[in-house]
Parts: sequence; structure tokens; C-alpha cells
Amino acid sequence: MNPLIILQYVRAILKQIVNRIGLIIACASVVSFIVLAIGMLYKPKYETSVTIFADNQNVIKPLLEGQTAVTLPKNERIRIVQEIMFSPRILQQVVRSSFDPSRFGTDDLMESATKNLRDDISISAPADNYIKITYDNADPEVSYAVVNKITSLFIEESAQNKRSESKSAYTFIDEQVKSYKSQLVEAENKLKAFEADNVDGVESQVNSSIARLQSLIDETSVDIEAGEVRISALEAQIASESRYVTSDYSARVYRERLAQLEQQLETLKLNYRDEHPDVVDLKLQIQDLKRTIVEVENSNQKKSNQGGSDDLTGEKLNPIYEELSNQLADAKVNVQAMKHRLAANQRRLEEQYKRRQRVAANQAELSELTRDYDVTKNIYEDLLERKERARISMTLDLAGQGVTYKILEPAAFPTVPAGLSFIYFAIAGPIIGLIIPLGIMVAWVVLDPTIRFSEQLNEIYPGIVLAVLPPAKKVKRSWKKIGLSTAGVVATYAIATISFQLI
Repeated sequence: MNPLIILQYVRAILKQIVNRIGLIIACASVVSFIVLAIGMLYKPKYETSVTIFADNQNVIKPLLEGQTAVTLPKNERIRIVQEIMFSPRILQQVVRSSFDPSRFGTDDLMESATKNLRDDISISAPADNYIKITYDNADPEVSYAVVNKITSLFIEESAQNKRSESKSAYTFIDEQVKSYKSQLVEAENKLKAFEADNVDGVESQVNSSIARLQSLIDETSVDIEAGEVRISALEAQIASESRYVTSDYSARVYRERLAQLEQQLETLKLNYRDEHPDVVDLKLQIQDLKRTIVEVENSNQKKSNQGGSDDLTGEKLNPIYEELSNQLADAKVNVQAMKHRLAANQRRLEEQYKRRQRVAANQAELSELTRDYDVTKNIYEDLLERKERARISMTLDLAGQGVTYKILEPAAFPTVPAGLSFIYFAIAGPIIGLIIPLGIMVAWVVLDPTIRFSEQLNEIYPGIVLAVLPPAKKVKRSWKKIGLSTAGVVATYAIATISFQLI
């Protein structure tokens, strides 16, 4: 907007103010006295506050680190304080002691009073472990009495509730400990009875026994097969031998055996050296066999010289046949013994298979019993720890060493009202009284479509203004009369303000 136009608006506004100065003064007077009347009717509030400290930093805390409850957060502590302080019993006691009891003769009136008191009391936590209680009332004595009474009742009630809760918690946990102890003993007895009735062991032991028996059965089966092969070989050798031999039979047999050994020795020498164990062993057998042949021939020579014989036919038992017969008998006995051992091991293996089935069937029950025992034991041990913590907490509460509330900043009797006082209304009255009519005047001049100066017309229709006539002759005003009226209004306003202040 053009600065010249703005200046013309200012002049127009000032002109209207001068022309309507009486109306403006009258309007300002009315508004000022209305604001002053509101200030007279307004009842100031007297606020009383007290700060409580939740003391849990006593000398015992370092000794009980981790054994008692941790510090509560602000919101949780405020909630606990509100639950205790805003209980109907506490509020009714405060109402009866701080107000006129005759005003609350019925239950409805008492309930309404306690509700209003609950709404007017403010609880905040300015810092950790600090609680601030604030209450305001038009009567400073009532404000002071309410804060002191509700604070003392809260401290007493919280201490009593803490002791009662600690004792109840200890009693409850103690009953749970006894209950779980009996359950633990019962679970342990069931587990012992099950283990006593089921001596089959565990699955790993059974599997180990089965593996060992299976190995023995396999080894015995192999030994039996080897024994039966040996029996067949011995029977074949016995069948090729005669039971009786002549006197020179032994020497002939030994010579045949010697020839076989010498042939084997030649064969071994083709593949091995003389130091080879098989070659050395075969040479020793050949030497022993040669000595035996010499002894047999010498013995036969002596008998021939003496002219004797072993029997009437001149025959005797074949020693090789006799030796083979003895070996055959031993082989049959060994095979028979191994068969009995095999059958016994097979029976034991079948028993182990049945045992494994029983163990598998009992494993689920054993696992359930073990699980019940472990769970009950863990709960029982946890309850024992909780019981000890509850006992310590109860002892601390009874001794006053737990979380206690102490008055850090006691309530001070309020002498100055909180918030707006009458003097603020007295000062604001004339200011508001002038602002309202002047604001109306400015808005009327700016928004009024009347053409008040030529610049307005030139702005709408450029070049249309040819000349400007001078304003009409000004009407003379009685400024003395206006001044006296204004002074009278101001004096009346001041007298009313001072008079109310002195009342």
C-alpha cells in the first residue's frame, strides 16, 4: 500500500477519535469497571505444597544389593502414591478434619467433597525418589490443613501397607515353599520307586550288551565252522589210517613223513632264505623226525634180537591212528561246547532284545518323572530364594529400614495467593477499556467503504479528482468538560480499587 494512503488512514483514525472522544471515554470506563468487578468477584487461590522423599538409601542397602526390589520409575511411584492418597478412607478423613463436618451430612455430599478434593490435589515427581503434593483453596487455612493432613495420613498408611504387604507376601511364599517341598519329595519318591522296579538300566547299556553278545555269537559261529572243518579233516585222516601196524610200520611212516617235510623244505627254499622262520621251523621238525626214526629202528632191532613180539599176530596199535582219534574226540567236544555257548549267547541276546523293548517302553515314563522332578526342584529352589528375600524385606519394613517416606520440604502457610490477584484486574481494566474502543474505531475506519480522502478515489479511479474542497468549519468542543469527566472516572476507579484492597 502507498505510504501516503497509510498516513491518510492514520489522520482519519485520529480525527474520528477526536470527534468521538466522549464515546470512547464512556466505553473505556464501562469496560474498566466491568474488569474491576470481575476482579472483585474473583476469589484468589492459596496454594500449599509439600515435598516427600522416598528414602531407600539407608546404610543397609549396600549389604542387600540384589536382595530387595529395585527403585521404581517416576510414573510407577506416582501411581502408588495416588492409590494410597486418593483412597476414599484417606480422603474422607481429610474432609472431616479440614472442613466443616456439618456441610457433609449425607453420603452424596461426602462423595462429592472427596471427588472435588481428589481433582484439586496435584501429585508430581520433580526427580527420582521425590514426590510433590500440591493443593490450592480460596481459604489459606484450609489449603494448609489439607496438605498437612493428607501427607501425614499417606506416610502412616504407606508404612502400614508396606508392613502388611511384606508379611502377606512372606506368608504366601512360605506356604508355596511347603507345598512344593511336599511335591518335590513325592516326585523324588516316584522316581526312586520307578528305578527300583525297573532294573533293566538305560538304553545305552542295553545296546552295549547287545553289541557285545552279537560279537560273541559271530566269533563262536566262526569257531564252530572251523571246528567242524577240523573234524571232517580228522575223520578223513583216520579213515586213511589202519588201526594196527606191523613192527616196522612206525619207521616207515616216519620216513614217509620225513620225505614230505624235506620236499616242503625244498619248496620253501625256493621262496625264502634259510633264516626265514618257516624254514627254520621245518628244519627243526626234520631233525626231530630223524632222531625219532633212529630211536624206532634201534628199538625194533633190540626186539628182533630178543626174538619177542607185541602180540600173537605180530601187530600193534597205530600211534598215528590213536593220536588222530584223540584229536577227533577233543575237536568234537570243543565243537559241542561252542554250540552250547552259542545257544546260551543267543538266548541271552533274545533276552537283551526283550530288555530293550522294556527300556524303550519305560523311557517315556522315566523322562516324564525326571522332568517333573527337575521342574519341581527348580521351582522349589526359586521359591526358597524368594522366601529369603521376602523375609529380609519384611524384617526391614518392621525395623523401618525399607523404603520410607520422609518430608523433605514441609508445607508453609500460604500468605500470597497463587495466580491472578485483584491488583492484576485493577491494572488490566483501564488497559482493556482503552484497547477495545480504539480497536473498534480503527476497524471501523479501515473497513468502512466511505471515501474519506482524495487518495482513496485516485487509487480506484486514477485522474478523476480535479480539485479538493477544504473541510467544513470544525465544531468547537468543551475539552474542559471532557477532562473533568475523565478525571472523575479515574478518581472513581481508583477509589473503588483502594477500597476493595482495604477490605
